[in-house]
Parts: sequence; C-alpha cells; structure tokens
Amino acid sequence: MTRPRFLLLFTGLFAGIFGSCQRYEDLSAAAFLERLGAAPDAQLVDVRTPEEYAAGHLPGAMNIDVLADAFLDQARAALDPALPVMLYCRTGKRSADASARLARAGFQVQNLLGGYEGWTGAGHPSLTSADDRLEAEYSGTLLKAGMPAPGFTLNDLEGKAVNLSDFRGKSVVLVFWASWCPDCRAEVPDLKRMATEADPAKVQFVSVSFDREFDTLVKFAAEQELPGVQLFDPAGKQESAVGAAFGVRWIPSLYLIDPEGKVTLGTILAGKIEAALKEYPARLLAPDAIPATTDKADAGTDRQPCDDESCAL
Repeated sequence: MTRPRFLLLFTGLFAGIFGSCQRYEDLSAAAFLERLGAAPDAQLVDVRTPEEYAAGHLPGAMNIDVLADAFLDQARAALDPALPVMLYCRTGKRSADASARLARAGFQVQNLLGGYEGWTGAGHPSLTSADDRLEAEYSGTLLKAGMPAPGFTLNDLEGKAVNLSDFRGKSVVLVFWASWCPDCRAEVPDLKRMATEADPAKVQFVSVSFDREFDTLVKFAAEQELPGVQLFDPAGKQESAVGAAFGVRWIPSLYLIDPEGKVTLGTILAGKIEAALKEYPARLLAPDAIPATTDKADAGTDRQPCDDESCAL
C-alpha cells in the first residue's frame, strides 16, 4: 500500500526543515586534524567553560562558552561568517548544540566528534593557558621559521668540539636548558620519548647546557640517560653568545632545524617540537598561534618557578 500523498509531502517537508537545522559537519579527530591543515583560514573555537579551556585546549583555539547566556552574541562578535568555524567541547555533546546554533545563525561549521578528550586521547597536541602566556612572552625573540640557524662550536661531555653544521643533512632538535631548571627537568621524559620514536638516520638531538658546573651536567646526563649530543656552554645562560644568537630568553627553549640548516620552528614548549616531528599543520605549532584571550585562570598547570635562578634570561 502506498502512503498518502499528503504524508509523503509532510515527511519531506519535515526532513527539509530538520536538515536545515543540522547544517554542520561532524569530523573524527583524524579528519578534523586534516581539515585544520587544509583550511588555514578556519576559525578554531573551544566552546567549553573558561576553567576547562585554561586546563588544556587545542593550540590556536579561542574560547567562547556555549553555556554562557550571550553565546551567540559573543560568537557573532568574534567570528567571521564568511570563514569556516571548527569547534569542539569535552566529549562532543555541547559542541553539537553549539554547531547547530551557529549553523542556524549562518556559519559554516565542522564539529569534532569525541571532543577534546578524543583529540588528546589520540595523542594530538594541546596547551594550557599558562603555556600560551609563556609562549607569547618568551618565544617572540626566537628565530623565525625559514631563518638560517647560526653556526656555533661547543664541547661535548668527552671534550670533543662539536659544530652545529656537523649534523647537516639531518633535522636537528636543538634544546637550550640547564639541569637546575625545574621546567627543563620536567621535559626530559618528553625528549627521551621523542628521541626513541624518531628515526636516528633523519633526526639528531642536540642539547646546549647552561649549567654552572661541568661535573653537575655530566652527573645529571648519566643519571637521566639524556638522549643525543650533550654540549656545555661555560659562559652560562646570561653571557652565552650561542643563546644570544638564537634569541633565547627562557629555558627550556627548543628549535627544530631542517636538514639544510634553516629553522622550522622555535618554541619554549617541547610538545610543539614533538608535534612538528609528527608533521602537524603549521597552525598548531607556530608561537603566534595563540588567541588574544590569554587571561584565563592557570587551572591544571604544573609549571614551576626556577628554585635555583630564574628561567628567564
């Protein structure tokens, strides 16, 4: 038996109306990452609370809380309807609501399925608001992508002179640090994991220490089984000509240098170097991929002040 004509018309009309309310696209974490790379003008939005955002968010994401009464007004003020909007929440429920509301308001929207938990659970990069502030304050003097990395020669722990150009033909992860620096010590496990996962035929890890005592560096390097080539700068962090040439004002500061000797990335965050090694889109890595709203609370941060001397130069 065929359905009555009026029922078919009603069903079609209902489907059309319902579909118009759902004009957004759901993307898996992998597809979301791919779209971020393919759409450099996309507007990345975290629709969770400010406290959730401060504890960890996608690099470059702005925060517009979907639970706020003025959500749509804030979105209209912050977003360009001519450009795509890519958004997420914690698990995907709030972002689905936000996506539908923004789509009805005329925005082109892609929603991250699984939200922030799915993103980080897949091993993709995230930052805290404290990371944002440190990066904004201290990475500005670091060499920019495309600039040649200055040459230098320092001795390794065996007393052998090592020049940065010795590693030409490989990518170099260059780290400026000191064993007395809490943030530097906290990133040792990340660097060891990166070195383990990287192809040694393609990537060389090189560290420049600002330790005051050579023996202290030797002991710490042995105890921690530090990866790569360990170099000692006897000038110390304040007087280091090498640190000055690389624009280092905070430790740890890290660079990824390409096989031709040019800077790929300069940052104070080891996680960005790791993401660069995994070839994430540049928009998730660049120090200037920081939203203007960096006044969130430092929830969830484990950054520590240096207890020996200042990490800032």
